[in-house]
Amino acid sequence: MRGQGYDVASNMRGAWNGLQALFLRDCLYTYYVYFFIHRLQLALVATAGNEIFVWLFFSKLTTIINLICASLKRHTELHYAQTIEIAHMVATGERETSRRAN
Repeated sequence: MRGQGYDVASNMRGAWNGLQALFLRDCLYTYYVYFFIHRLQLALVATAGNEIFVWLFFSKLTTIINLICASLKRHTELHYAQTIEIAHMVATGERETSRRAN
């Protein structure tokens, strides 16, 4: 399963020429949910308010992201580790490469 979030700009909503149409042409199983990211955020905020473990998880996640992004050295090391992991996945056939592949 893979997810991508976009704002509700006109470039996403176009049923024939927009980004939504490009996704549908590329993958027939694409499911478009209007305002999904906003709904997801509302659900997470409501859940985090009632469940301490969810709040702690996202609190720690935010701290980790800020720590990595604040240092150019850490950011470069993470990028290098991801490059090695992707190269390994391509070599083992776990990830495909082609034009327009992500």
